[in-house]
Amino acid sequence: MDVFSFKGVKHPLVNRESALLQVIEAFQASHLCDEQGFSGVQRPHVSIAPQMYGSGKSTFGQNFQTFVSMNKEFLLHYLGKMGLPGIAKGDNIGERSLDALLNETLYVVLNLLDVPDGNRFRTTLFEWISKEALAQFPNGADLLSQVLSCIGSPEEWFQKLLQVTKKRYLYLFIDEIEALEGDKFTMFKDLMVTRRANRVHNVYCSFFGVLSTILTQPFVICVLAGRSDAVETSQRDTLTSPVMLSFLRLDPFSEATVKYFIQNTTYDNEPILKILFPSHPEGHDWFFKQVYDYTGGVPYYVVHVLNELGKKCESWNSFCDLSEDEMKEKMEKIAPNLVVTLSRMTPESMIVFSSMLLASIFEFRIPKREILFGGLGSYPEYVLDIANHFGFYYVSCSRNEQDEASRTPFGFRNETFFKLVFPKIVLKHIQSRYWNIPPFRFVCSLFSSISRLDSPSSRGFKFEIIFTLILYVRWCFCSKLGELSIFRHSFVEHISIESAKIIGSLKVDPIPNYVPAFSSPMSGIHSANEETYNVNAWKPFFEKYLSKDGIFIPIRQDSNGPDVLIRVTDMKDNSLLAIQGESSSEQTPMETETTKKRVYLIGIALKCFQLSSSGVGRSMIKAEVAKFLHPVASQLELEQNNLTAIQLIVSDKYTEDVSKQFRNNQNWILNSGVYYEDNTNNIVYSSITSEIQPQNIRKEWLCIPPHCQVVVCSTTSLQTFLGRKASEELERVFADNPGWLEQLKPLYDLLSNSFVDLLGRIPYEEYERNSGRMERRSTRPSMDMNMMQVEETRGEENVAASSCADSSFDWNTFLLHQVGLDENRVHTYISKLPRLPVSVLKYITFQDLKQIGINDEDIVKILFRLQGVSTK
Repeated sequence: MDVFSFKGVKHPLVNRESALLQVIEAFQASHLCDEQGFSGVQRPHVSIAPQMYGSGKSTFGQNFQTFVSMNKEFLLHYLGKMGLPGIAKGDNIGERSLDALLNETLYVVLNLLDVPDGNRFRTTLFEWISKEALAQFPNGADLLSQVLSCIGSPEEWFQKLLQVTKKRYLYLFIDEIEALEGDKFTMFKDLMVTRRANRVHNVYCSFFGVLSTILTQPFVICVLAGRSDAVETSQRDTLTSPVMLSFLRLDPFSEATVKYFIQNTTYDNEPILKILFPSHPEGHDWFFKQVYDYTGGVPYYVVHVLNELGKKCESWNSFCDLSEDEMKEKMEKIAPNLVVTLSRMTPESMIVFSSMLLASIFEFRIPKREILFGGLGSYPEYVLDIANHFGFYYVSCSRNEQDEASRTPFGFRNETFFKLVFPKIVLKHIQSRYWNIPPFRFVCSLFSSISRLDSPSSRGFKFEIIFTLILYVRWCFCSKLGELSIFRHSFVEHISIESAKIIGSLKVDPIPNYVPAFSSPMSGIHSANEETYNVNAWKPFFEKYLSKDGIFIPIRQDSNGPDVLIRVTDMKDNSLLAIQGESSSEQTPMETETTKKRVYLIGIALKCFQLSSSGVGRSMIKAEVAKFLHPVASQLELEQNNLTAIQLIVSDKYTEDVSKQFRNNQNWILNSGVYYEDNTNNIVYSSITSEIQPQNIRKEWLCIPPHCQVVVCSTTSLQTFLGRKASEELERVFADNPGWLEQLKPLYDLLSNSFVDLLGRIPYEEYERNSGRMERRSTRPSMDMNMMQVEETRGEENVAASSCADSSFDWNTFLLHQVGLDENRVHTYISKLPRLPVSVLKYITFQDLKQIGINDEDIVKILFRLQGVSTK
């Protein structure tokens, strides 16, 4: 088996037959040949691999001849149909073509990091290729002098090179082409043209122009490799030269390939599985999955993880036969030895990065030449350029799952879609830098657990993540749960959220925790091997997982209960309970023990964007109550444990018999009691302690246990929670076969709003009370930029901002040098911004800047930089 060594580990050379075929197809497309194999004028195709470091680009390019040998049978069959350029048609064309690749091809490998010094790149490149090619021959020095004597003419030089080496083809692999963007290449005058303002674009354009003088000669097989933020841009630069780039498929390893890779890896001449698991030298399926999950299948990191585990076994004799959980813990302590991502992210870049992480979680299928939001200022405008910029890998795929299922094994020429991949080993390394940013923290935490979550292709899963993201971020900034419309008039509306006190140093972090999923209440006895939420497991589950306040997401696919769980403690001596009656806003104090804090457990059932459904009806509400409230109430002895449970049902569509229960578009509150359907199909309520059954009833519909409540969230409250614009956009996201941008743009907007929440430190929602007036529920001051005064909203006080307290803030210097705005915008904004002392800068909000005409994208930058100013 072909192997090569990396830091003491020997591992198999994984077959890249699809990439091999792509290179041969590109070579065939470069030349139109007649019956005798003579080539006509044709635009040469170059195979390019611009993926991230560790994708296997160099391994593929350097071992191309080995891959040809590994795939002789397949190539013999493929080449038997049309052969290769320069090979006359006829009998045995497949054998003759294959022999030309194996025995009549001059293989040359260059790395632009090692480019020789010179003044003209074309001359330097010709000399470099000649020296590398002829170094393989015993009389290389004599042959080199003959070849260099013809260097003035590309055609004569190339023919002489093939003549003296007695070869038919030149295979040219040029690695690290991103080095073109470095200062070293400024010494080549023929690369420093002035066709464009951007030097990076200039150098790529000129490079392809020089390269084309070689590629137009018969016959050159060319592969380029190197990470670049200008994947698509560099392809655009080839339009001015007679070269066409063919995007080379080098996907991360699949889970099956990772398993094969590990099974055939050795450490100190012993199978690594025998070292890791002496009692189970065949390995464990869970181990293969763990390596795949942690590395994303990226070859470089697969090797790195195996190498680190091997070294640990060598130094720790006890590191053998670890359990699944023990191995996972050990593996996740392995830090990456190569990190390619931004060291300091701006608010805009964090939003883009987080959006693309969500896109990878949801497995969005991205067109290769898709432009992201019309460009992002200083960022490249193509999605794959941005992916490379942030360190994403990508997997080739079809437009949809149906096309993928019917795809032929080697039909990749029309493959133009990708799915993003970001290795968790890298994410764990960088997330600590931005852990104090709630939206970023949420996405990173979610991403770390994604392998255990539901199907990312399902609409329900996608909405669950979107909903929980919004819930989590706004939880961070609310003073009371009632500020979130979905909890309006419920038990918990007036409960304060302790974590909203100080942003950046949260005492209680509501970041979602991942817990075992619900199984059916009818599933029987709780299994010791698989923790579930069946009837007999509720109390130990509560004590183990829900002992602290926070947001919890069930993470197994067999979940048969709430999609999201919330635990919140009332910090007051008593709480307010909404009583169902003539007025749904009527509030009555609930009797509580002043010596205890009342705990609320909220189970949220998300029934949104289910296109096949006619909407949530009474039967579905009853089913959700049976899954959550009934087993909880029966097992936790709620009254004695001072715990109250709420079932929150959220949907964008309800049946008519439910919709009519929403009074003034408010939530439908169902308190403890028995609910019947009467003969006219209306709902009739009876106290749970009542011994008299209501008259004219048809059947019992719903029984809600004591100290429990059901809140059916109205579509109006849901839209308020999501934001009207986001709500409308999400309808398009969950339509049939939405486009890539139609899916990502709402996520991008939601994240942008979340970062604005962070920077403004104000509750997101402004909602309409029964009186119809708009009220902002806020625990912090807001700034009236025109009146230049600070208004404290928690009381009746108005505190004037004193302009004499300290010197006026230098907006000009701040906007130019700290925010980085151009002079024209700074001049425009200076005329609008009032003179303010530094002491009141912390009170400026997003809306304050919006009202005086600052652009949204600039507001985010300004508020982000003001945080540092106001804390000094």
